[in-house]
Amino acid sequence: MNLFSLAKKFPTEEHALAYLMKARWPDGVRCMACDHPKCWLTESKGKTGKPRRLFQCAECGWQFSATTGTLFHDSHLPLQKWFAVIALMIEGKKGISAAQVQRHIGMTYKTAWYVCHRIRQAMQEEADFTVGGPDTTVEIDEMYVGGRRRLQGVKGVPSKPNKTVVVGMAERHGSLHMRVVPANTLQNLRRVYHDHVDTETPKVVTDGNQTYKGVVPRAKHRQGNHEEEIRDKGRVTSTYTVESAFSLFKRGIVGNYHRLSAEHLDRYLGEFAGGITEDGCSLGCLIWPCKI
Repeated sequence: MNLFSLAKKFPTEEHALAYLMKARWPDGVRCMACDHPKCWLTESKGKTGKPRRLFQCAECGWQFSATTGTLFHDSHLPLQKWFAVIALMIEGKKGISAAQVQRHIGMTYKTAWYVCHRIRQAMQEEADFTVGGPDTTVEIDEMYVGGRRRLQGVKGVPSKPNKTVVVGMAERHGSLHMRVVPANTLQNLRRVYHDHVDTETPKVVTDGNQTYKGVVPRAKHRQGNHEEEIRDKGRVTSTYTVESAFSLFKRGIVGNYHRLSAEHLDRYLGEFAGGITEDGCSLGCLIWPCKI
């Protein structure tokens, strides 16, 4: 959804709220506490004087709003601006910075940064996700995000590594997941493989890293070779898919973000791994349930 069609679909805040309610309760509003089907709409004014719409359950009397429990909860920002930021993040193939959101939408940098991180958090997959399946080939590789070694060039002080290890798991013609790991050791890679790769996956492709021989079962393991791909006229036999995702993410760092902290890196990875797709979501997947 581009910004032009977004403006036509949600010309007012009332249209945005009606869409949110329809996406969340397609069969009518139900109480979030007891799931009772009868809820009364009450209107009042908030602390800032803005109209406030609350639902009250006819059974238990609990009050809630359309944004309760979602990533829009406890936010004074209009839903129209939330939806516009989501659309920008969907369209930005190489990501979009908080400074760009600040200019395009019209808000402070602090608010733009907060909104973008809430959306990125909602894009992340559940902790028990899996990739692969009976008829799927999975590629696994790692990349290193960061700058120069710390304390490099300081006389008499040994330098320390300043890079964060990211493991990527990609299905060919399918989903992608990237996550931070403490180090690319056999123990860490083995844990990632056993926790997140489907046991029925017939083929797992890695690069020439010998560590993967102790991670992936021998019957399923294939070590790719880029030279063979060139000779076979582009036929993908190695980790081309996951490496392309790594390349796109690093271009986003260089062109948009410039610098990332390891503390928030998983959120940016969740954004690039396709937590939202333009053809698979019309903003509804970010509404319920919320992962914040």
